[in-house]
Amino acid sequence: MRLLRPLVLTLALAACSEPKKQVDISEAIPNLPLPPAGDLISKEGGADALKLRFRSTDSPTDVADYYRNVLSRPPWSLVSDVTSADGVISFYAEQAGPSLWVTVRTADGAGGSFVDIAGAKAGE
Repeated sequence: MRLLRPLVLTLALAACSEPKKQVDISEAIPNLPLPPAGDLISKEGGADALKLRFRSTDSPTDVADYYRNVLSRPPWSLVSDVTSADGVISFYAEQAGPSLWVTVRTADGAGGSFVDIAGAKAGE
């Protein structure tokens, strides 16, 4: 399983955005499973909630199979795996911390996939 350490991803996110307060994803999305062959293309949110968008050269089917495997093993528990009529695949997984939402869809044009990963810090 490919996991990025929070510091490395924080630096990558800072490079993708205008100078602002750096986002610490260690609470919003700890144990972040990155998509195979994925490049970070955008981020939204802040320190309490975060949505990351990746573009993968792998097909949506291959990316979905990867997430089914990763999110079915500790520390994750796969709660929901739904494919919509238009082929968008959505996962919801829980762990002993913040939950994770992953959406996989076909990338327009040259093929591959868009992968949206969202997480939120647990309320205090």
